[in-house]
Amino acid sequence: MSKPVLRVLSQISGDASGPPTWLDQQELQRLITENSPKFQSIVGISTRSEQFPKSALRMQIQVKLAENTIQTMNFLVKSKEQTNYDTLKFPRPHSFELEMHMYNEVLPALEELYKNVGKSINFSPHSHKPKLVHPAKDSKCLYLDYLQDKGYKLANQPKGLSKSAMEAILSKLAAYHAATARYLQLNPNQLRELSNRSSRKESDHKIAELKNFLQRKFSESLRSNGLQDYEDKVKCYLKNLADCEKTDIKRSFNVISIGACWPNNLLGHFDAFGNVKDAIFIDFGSVSHGPAIYDLFQLLLTAPAEKTEHFDAHLRYYQDELNANLNLLNFKGSLPTLTDLQVELLDFGHWGVEVVMEILPLVLADFESSDVDDIFKTRKYSEEIKKLLPWLENRAYFEVEPEPINYY
Repeated sequence: MSKPVLRVLSQISGDASGPPTWLDQQELQRLITENSPKFQSIVGISTRSEQFPKSALRMQIQVKLAENTIQTMNFLVKSKEQTNYDTLKFPRPHSFELEMHMYNEVLPALEELYKNVGKSINFSPHSHKPKLVHPAKDSKCLYLDYLQDKGYKLANQPKGLSKSAMEAILSKLAAYHAATARYLQLNPNQLRELSNRSSRKESDHKIAELKNFLQRKFSESLRSNGLQDYEDKVKCYLKNLADCEKTDIKRSFNVISIGACWPNNLLGHFDAFGNVKDAIFIDFGSVSHGPAIYDLFQLLLTAPAEKTEHFDAHLRYYQDELNANLNLLNFKGSLPTLTDLQVELLDFGHWGVEVVMEILPLVLADFESSDVDDIFKTRKYSEEIKKLLPWLENRAYFEVEPEPINYY
């Protein structure tokens, strides 16, 4: 496989430019009119890439109003036209159709569940749906509120997140998981709907190539990070990794997992002391039906400043919040106990190892780095991996059972 291009971007990067050619001008004018009734004309449009999956664009529009004043409007725009699997930053599948369905149908329904029990909550930026010139034709774009204008910023902080900040994010994740579990009880047909919209065959081979590439670079970096004692264990793990994917999920506590639950896909509303007052998820193109602990592994092994020290405390906090929300939403069925979650973490421990190998180095990478070799040798990643590998091994997350040898 040729070396992939690793694009690690700052919160706003790239030269500002005009509107992309795939943007529907009539749809854009309707969007502006619906958000600014006194709109007369567009003065100018500039776009910039954001640190979001699939190169989401921050679109800044200057419009002239009826009283001859100028108003500036900002949106976050996502489109299938922006997808480029040759420059994937993270080795995860992504479906724009699935994300569009989540924003248009599922997320509003989840928030409505809470509204019905007297709780106001938002899981994502507000999605604007301009009236289409041809109603039978679906829009090719997602137009979202640009929350940075309201004080939100990426939760991917250089030193990681504090325990209090993590609790705010875990509370929102638990609320989301609880709502999806109840939503699927009320709308079982959505399981098929989600599956139909998540066709990823065209990207599967590229994702597999990227995963293999990152795994190989991780293995090669062990010696330079002083972890040569793990070389044989990692080789054995990677050799038998395919068997782990066969684990049955039917007995798990299943939700609509975000599938990309790391701090680069989180916006936090931070106060002056670094505490998170609110958290918003911004990418839903990798959602799937499966165990809630898939998101937990991704979050707990990438976002906290102290990952191993507070892991169990974070798990307990999440479980308490999850059950409180399940009760609030009148979830039918057994509530997951702390032991249930711990057993699932053990059963799916390979997900934790994959996060450490494939996701964490990208999350920790210097924003200006463009060399995939460097991300496994940074001082920060070296410090983290020296703690995490022994911890993963001690918790048996690193164990992979090889297929028994048949001597007959």
